[in-house]
Amino acid sequence: MKAELVFKNGCVYTADKNRTMAQAVAIAGGKIVYVGDNAGVEAFIGPDTQVTDLAGKMLMPSFFEGHVHYTKATSTVVGINLAGMDTEEQYVNAMKKFLADNPNITALRGQGYLEACFPGIGPRKEALDAVSTEIPIVVQAETLHSLWCNSKAIEVAGVTNDTPDPENGRIERNPDGSAHGCFRESAQDLILDALPDYTVEDYKKGILSFQEMAHKYGFTGAYDPWLNAGSNAIEALKELDKEGKLTMHFRGAYWMNPHRGPEQVKEIVDARERDDKGDLFRICAVKLFMDGVLESLTGFLLKPYEKAEGRPEGWRGDQIWDPDNMNKCVAAIDKAGMGIHVHCAGDAAVKQSLDAIEYAQKENGKRDARHCITHIFLVDPADVKRFKDMGVVAMLNSYWAQIDETYFVNGTYTGMDRIAHTFPVNCFFKEGCIVANASDYPITAVPNPFVGIEIGVTRIAPDNYHPWIFNYDDPKFHEPLWPEERADIKDMIDSFTINQAYANFVDDISGSIEVGKNADMIVVDKNILEVKPEDIGTAVVEKTLFMGKTVYEA
Repeated sequence: MKAELVFKNGCVYTADKNRTMAQAVAIAGGKIVYVGDNAGVEAFIGPDTQVTDLAGKMLMPSFFEGHVHYTKATSTVVGINLAGMDTEEQYVNAMKKFLADNPNITALRGQGYLEACFPGIGPRKEALDAVSTEIPIVVQAETLHSLWCNSKAIEVAGVTNDTPDPENGRIERNPDGSAHGCFRESAQDLILDALPDYTVEDYKKGILSFQEMAHKYGFTGAYDPWLNAGSNAIEALKELDKEGKLTMHFRGAYWMNPHRGPEQVKEIVDARERDDKGDLFRICAVKLFMDGVLESLTGFLLKPYEKAEGRPEGWRGDQIWDPDNMNKCVAAIDKAGMGIHVHCAGDAAVKQSLDAIEYAQKENGKRDARHCITHIFLVDPADVKRFKDMGVVAMLNSYWAQIDETYFVNGTYTGMDRIAHTFPVNCFFKEGCIVANASDYPITAVPNPFVGIEIGVTRIAPDNYHPWIFNYDDPKFHEPLWPEERADIKDMIDSFTINQAYANFVDDISGSIEVGKNADMIVVDKNILEVKPEDIGTAVVEKTLFMGKTVYEA
């Protein structure tokens, strides 16, 4: 067999089970037909073979973005993107300019303000009233767990002093009971539900924009764990798939309602039967929110927050799911052959989620479900082994495992000793767990995997990407967060490649450079196995291949 593409003279990290290193790779029909040395690949070179001399550059598997909100990022494409700013004045000026450039819009929507800029009660509606009182202005925080809006948006939503806080949500209020302008967790829906959804065409524009960016960073797969059945977002994905415009694997999960019981599982299964018929877009699981985040005092903790202004004494955060209901719902989903993907920030949330998965396994028997718990700001050390024993994927966010402004804000809530032991990584590897890493884009506004790998190895904010640090010259931001949790670089690479492929059930065709698999791989400008750890994040993708076709070239 003569190959269509051959790469040789490279540093090839295969990410196979032996972590084999090679020099050359041959590709035919979109699949890998040879992995080995330069001499061996010569037999695959014919007169029509395109041969690339890597000249020592790195060839490695492409990345899979295993937890990303590629549909919610539409708000940063058709609305305003506040990423990269860190003061109220910057946010307000940016919105004034956006409105001046788009004078005919009926609502100004967007995303990306930093929670760390507004500790405590959060941002004020009066600041956005200075932009406009004629149209609703609604922007979500970079966490997606808080929302900032103006008086017009509050009026349109019909929120008054008498509007009660919804379950697992909070309307931040002035002393007179009026809305302050910040809505937390499920209270965000009071505002968002009063606005029309983005159109199918809006979502298509947002998804294609994400896809273009993803290829630049070496991704050939992405998983959005926050889709609503019957939504315009899902219709957009289905249409793009039929139109042949998707050039990467798109996976998704339906959101599950914590205030309903297992009767909703039939509706979810029926929706999946309707939606899961695509080629590159597939629905594979159900998303559960077990808690919120530490930044808004909604992460569910085993021990109370040390400081929780405005919350009841002994406040431990939002326990969104009743344990008995969660057990029954998770067991029903598991029995239906679908996976679960659980948002957990606090250690109590992680424990309850593991309990629910354990309950499902006892009820249904253990199967190859690849259930996943994601984020994991805090974990009871005793629970790490349970991930291994039950086969639960630990979907981490190593991008956040650093000392930054959010670290200090959260430390005032939890106590500094507890915050100093956040974002565990290496303990999961040492225990033998399946560890995957994701950016949670657009929460991490620049989802560069090399940055995530670097932080996982160093536990220090890199000099080329630190959006949660306002004064990088301050030496406190150059100290490692919990240095014992520094990970090995090959473990980190695998967590973005083969382990993510495993978590998303594509490890049989992607995630590693092995004969018979799809040619999903990237060319990198430097060998990240040999550079200084603090330079890993500066690596650049020069070429991204998906099924043997170049989808990005620098």
